[in-house]
Order: sequence, then structure tokens, then C-alpha cells
Amino acid sequence: MKNSKQHLTDAFSHLQDAQINLKHALDNSEKLNNKERIQSTLSLVNEAVFAAANTVANYQDSHSREK
Repeated sequence: MKNSKQHLTDAFSHLQDAQINLKHALDNSEKLNNKERIQSTLSLVNEAVFAAANTVANYQDSHSREK
């Protein structure tokens, strides 16, 4: 059974995968309106990747001392 940190790192990995796939979709999209929608989604996913990376970096294990 996974713990909280493992679920967090899994989510972070999935966000990174989504980011890569959206970049590929953007590169391969031909219609301007599709490019704009994909770019908008990619921007939101980029923010989520940044937030998740920050959470992973600052995650405190249960045995860590609280500050």
C-alpha cells in the first residue's frame, strides 16, 4: 500500500507525462484554435507541475521534525 509521499510522487510523474504529451500535441496541431486551447491547457499543467515539484521538494516525512 502506498503512503502519501508515494502518491504525491506518482501524481507529479503523471503531471510531467501530461506536460510532455501536451507539448507533442501542440507541436503536431495544425489549426490555430486547437493550438490556442492546447497552449492554454499546457500553461495550466506547467503551473501544476511547478506546484507539485515544490510540494515534493518540501514534503516532510512523518519522522521529520516540524519547524
